[in-house]
Amino acid sequence: MGHNVSETELVYIEELHKSHDIERIHVASQPTRLRILHLLTDKSRMYATQIGETLSIDRKIITFHLNSLEQAELVTSKYGLSEDKRPVAVKYYELTSKGKEILERILQMIK
Repeated sequence: MGHNVSETELVYIEELHKSHDIERIHVASQPTRLRILHLLTDKSRMYATQIGETLSIDRKIITFHLNSLEQAELVTSKYGLSEDKRPVAVKYYELTSKGKEILERILQMIK
């Protein structure tokens, strides 16, 4: 049969998940990152320039924050074509299910 996980191992695994979530909450709770996450809950996917224009923040700053959010697995990215008259290749970002969960937890804490 499969490997039986002891209670001690279970507690350790749970704590490990909690500590990763604490790190994610820390990463996400920066004001600009919260605004990005919030924006991505309304829109299904956006690229850095769109996010920057919507939030009136320089694209380079947005990209820096998106990289942090992606490392924390709160957003994911995929290359695609922009929906402009003359499509260009862009990196689209969307919220992960973990990103939604962490954002909801932060909003609960704020209330």
